[in-house]
Amino acid sequence: MLKIWRRNKLIISLGIFLFLFDVLIFFTWIYTRIFNGIITISNDLGKSLVTIDTVLIGFSYTALNTMLSFSNNNDFNIIDRDGYIDKYYNGVYVSIALFFLAMFVGVITAFSNLGLKHHWLFMIQFLINFDALAFFGTTIIKFRSLINWVRKRKIEQLKKSA
Repeated sequence: MLKIWRRNKLIISLGIFLFLFDVLIFFTWIYTRIFNGIITISNDLGKSLVTIDTVLIGFSYTALNTMLSFSNNNDFNIIDRDGYIDKYYNGVYVSIALFFLAMFVGVITAFSNLGLKHHWLFMIQFLINFDALAFFGTTIIKFRSLINWVRKRKIEQLKKSA
């Protein structure tokens, strides 16, 4: 268990923070109605959010594909085997799962009257989208350091072979 925590500290901490933040936002919305009138609820809003989710899922899969392309590098495979790359993969996996979950809720809000009757479905969709974006953004920011490390290793290998 300690090994899982050590390898995924950022992802787990972010997940706990986002869950608590979502609960706070949801109950603030229910009990204070502070967010009323900010967004006009309609089926078109649900369709727009589903469109955004599909685009961001595509970006997530592209990031995953880029990480898989690094598997040609022996140094990368060594640190991957030791578990240091797990935080990158798991961040992308979580963001993809959340985007799919948001899409599922989006299909309900976009193509039925349930979203118009129960506005909390839109709030849940917004919160899931926010969480997915947070995981995706965090992973992409951390992913930049991984790309720089792979490039540095590649340049070092080219210098040695020349």
